[in-house]
Amino acid sequence: MKDNFFFRRKTTWKTTLSFKLIIFFSFFFVIVLFRSFWLQSIYGILVPEPNIEVADAILIEGWTNDQEIQFAVDLFKQGFGKYIFTTGYKIGRFADCYKSDNYAEVTKEQISKMGVEDNKIIPIIQSERGTYNEAVSSKLLFEKYNIKSVLIVTSNWHMLRTYLTYKKVFEEKHIAFYLAPVEAEMCKVNNWWKNHYGLEYLFREYLKLIYYWFKGYI
Repeated sequence: MKDNFFFRRKTTWKTTLSFKLIIFFSFFFVIVLFRSFWLQSIYGILVPEPNIEVADAILIEGWTNDQEIQFAVDLFKQGFGKYIFTTGYKIGRFADCYKSDNYAEVTKEQISKMGVEDNKIIPIIQSERGTYNEAVSSKLLFEKYNIKSVLIVTSNWHMLRTYLTYKKVFEEKHIAFYLAPVEAEMCKVNNWWKNHYGLEYLFREYLKLIYYWFKGYI
């Protein structure tokens, strides 16, 4: 075979520079042409669809903001749960601004001010931070209150890891988990790549998913 536009022969057959450039620009063109699909897919894999059902308890998971707390309280008042469980580790900076020394208790205080009875708000106090430790710390309390189903409320980008972690921790308890993700303003399907918050949330969460898989937490 003689040398041609696509291949040239030295000792072995090799692609020409022109052919390599064609491949590169074709690949680049496909990425640009279907960029919306790729960007939305990156989001869609990480953010599961809502699955809001009536449960024994509503769990506010993670470092929650006012939007997530309000959403959980609204669900509770609509009858989607008998209790609200809050999570959180010790407060570091600005601890003097709060009555309690951990975020689970602080969230309970906020919910109490919103008209929910104190005996319906159960803080999950954990000795170590992290979603896995929150799930482990909740086991005794879920058993105490005879919880068989849980409606999880947390940020949209954090929901998948939360769900997989709790499902793993409670795999022998057969607890049903339902999902109520709260859409973060800076991390929506159509804007997450347009600001550094969305980029940080998603890519950091992907890295944590890999870490949790490696550790056997999910």
